[in-house]
Amino acid sequence: MAQATGEDRRIEVPDDVEQIFELMYREGMTDGLPVIPPTEEQVARMLSGTARAPGSVVAELPPRGGVATVEKLAINAVMAGCLPEYLPVIIAAIEAMVQPQFNLSGVQTTTNPVAPLLLINGPIRGKISVNCGAGALGPGRRANATIGRAVRLILINIGGGLPGEVDKSILGMPGKYTFCLGELEEQSPWEPFHVEQGYARDESTVTAISSQGTQSCAASFLQPESILMMLSNAMTAYGANSYTKGNGNPVVILPPAHARIFSDGGWDKRKIKAWLFEHTQVPLTELPAEPRLLDTTSRQRIQDRKLCICRDAADIVVIVAGGPELNHVGFLASFGNDLAMARIRQ
Repeated sequence: MAQATGEDRRIEVPDDVEQIFELMYREGMTDGLPVIPPTEEQVARMLSGTARAPGSVVAELPPRGGVATVEKLAINAVMAGCLPEYLPVIIAAIEAMVQPQFNLSGVQTTTNPVAPLLLINGPIRGKISVNCGAGALGPGRRANATIGRAVRLILINIGGGLPGEVDKSILGMPGKYTFCLGELEEQSPWEPFHVEQGYARDESTVTAISSQGTQSCAASFLQPESILMMLSNAMTAYGANSYTKGNGNPVVILPPAHARIFSDGGWDKRKIKAWLFEHTQVPLTELPAEPRLLDTTSRQRIQDRKLCICRDAADIVVIVAGGPELNHVGFLASFGNDLAMARIRQ
């Protein structure tokens, strides 16, 4: 069996799936759930999903500084239950997360319950059956579940983000198992997210966004302002890191029915972001007078004696995803690091 961590070695294991899992669990190589043993045959099959050489170095992952080769990423992808065609997405996700603005070292070691949200755009969504619609952040779709899980195993095994040891998250959250969805581009009245960021529509990308979790807003209204009132109320939680750190990318997820209401009413993403940026500002008089033990006030964005949710309205991410019903919109608070993107290549 191939070693899942940053070490270059093969290990002999008993020919029993339960014993293999017990061994890997004791060695701290899993997320606590059963894994598929990464035999040499399974890893070779996974590597068929990319043209990159197995020994090619993708990145060094903090905090351990583990060297993430294509082969090591493939090993963890096998463990997570991925198909070979998912491997280029995983490679791109790692390439995105090691960009400096994402601050992967902070994500790996903080007491905050942050996890990398992976947003997939472009034609690859259909090719590998990424869920962009109903339940996109929930169970039931292999691509979403296993791509996100593979990234988590990589962060543990190569990056050294061991829960409770290096990963100091006080509570953690379910997104630390897997946190992956695609944008429902075909039903969006606006340009896809990756096109907004300068990529071509026929390119496929992964965006990594440091997110604290999900909040569902029961915004079953027919007027844009009514939807935004409900949404901004959910967003205005000044304990979120984006308020305390002054930057980051709060994420708003609009199902297609809500997106059409905005579009039909003459609202584009820029107008939505500007409204939310203004209406999520918190008067300084409403904040505790006592200084925080982790004082980041020097970095906070303050405008007209109001605390802002992030640096600028443009930093709010608005995407279209989810089921067809006009019931709920989603919000994901930011950890306070800037997003990073990478193009998916074979």
